[in-house]
Amino acid sequence: MWGFLRICPLFLFVMSDRLSDRALQLINAASLVELSKAGGTDYPRWVNIKRGRARIGADEIEILAKLYPSYRWWLLTGDVMPENGQTSPSYDEANRNLTGQNAG
Repeated sequence: MWGFLRICPLFLFVMSDRLSDRALQLINAASLVELSKAGGTDYPRWVNIKRGRARIGADEIEILAKLYPSYRWWLLTGDVMPENGQTSPSYDEANRNLTGQNAG
């Protein structure tokens, strides 16, 4: 599931190579009820996608992009652009951990 390592200033990230892997990462972190209310995809379809019984489609990608606007670029490309407010779950987690540490 995890692809190659990307090194960004101050951070080391493991990024997913495939859009479908990144989408599944967001689906696993989200409420399926929230996802089904956010667009035209019903709850059973989200369950099937999450369990690997169905492939994610363009409609579901659009719903994820709508629910997670700061992850849109990462979702589509696997890259982050923090200077433009486009991050990833891993980037945000690393940033929280870094800012939570006392450097002095």
